[in-house]
Amino acid sequence: MPSKRIAFQGEPGAYSEEALFLLAPDAESQPHREFRDVARAVLEHRADLGLLPIENSVVGSIATNFDLIAESALAIVGEVVSAVHHCLLGVPGAQRAALRRVLSHPVALAQCERFLRELAGVEVVAFYDTAGAAAEVARRKDASLGAVAGVLAARRYGLDVLAERIEDEPHNQTRFLLVARDATTPPADVAAKTTLRLKLPHRPGTLARALAPFAEAGLNLTKLESRPDRSTPWEYLFYLDVEGRAGEPAMRSALAALATQGAVITLLGEYARFTPRG
Repeated sequence: MPSKRIAFQGEPGAYSEEALFLLAPDAESQPHREFRDVARAVLEHRADLGLLPIENSVVGSIATNFDLIAESALAIVGEVVSAVHHCLLGVPGAQRAALRRVLSHPVALAQCERFLRELAGVEVVAFYDTAGAAAEVARRKDASLGAVAGVLAARRYGLDVLAERIEDEPHNQTRFLLVARDATTPPADVAAKTTLRLKLPHRPGTLARALAPFAEAGLNLTKLESRPDRSTPWEYLFYLDVEGRAGEPAMRSALAALATQGAVITLLGEYARFTPRG
């Protein structure tokens, strides 16, 4: 992938930036405070692409980002799955035994609960962002203050790594979606995924009937997420990830069957499935 401006949510050194460089090592990373700011930067041509987290293997979906992608009419053009390895960081020369407060995002703190419980006399304090917590530790130059963040944040802010891989679950991973103003088609020689949004008639059995055509066509659904339909209280929209391409005969057959059921189908993107290097 050629060098591009890629927007992400968080401070420099955030896990989103780590994932961004996995996907595009030569990218110009562009930090933003909120997920909506990422989408806006792409729509306003201030960034070429945006990277949004969509699910974590431990805490589950960031489902509001499905809504953001659909409502902004951005297209999903790629995905990346990044391992999340938390570290305990401190100012240069700091000692773990001297820490009295540790800052991080609440989700990161929850993912390191066992390790943090073992830090005697340490107060755990929620902060708005993991990399932001690292930046705060660097700014305050206080050897009693630590942060939970990644190795990229440690490098960004000149902090020491006092402990590595402190997460409770060693297989902690986050999946991100790459979004653009215009849809793309992945190369013919790579495995692909398609993401759809379905609005179904509000009648008994419609979801079961809607899923049947995918099974009949031999298509594998890797994700199914329901979200409130904001236009109609207590009705829902469904987001699906399907292994395959929108133009393949099996997918066309499944979508045609859905249309006969009265489903309103929105194609959010087709893209290459992420394959780890090496």
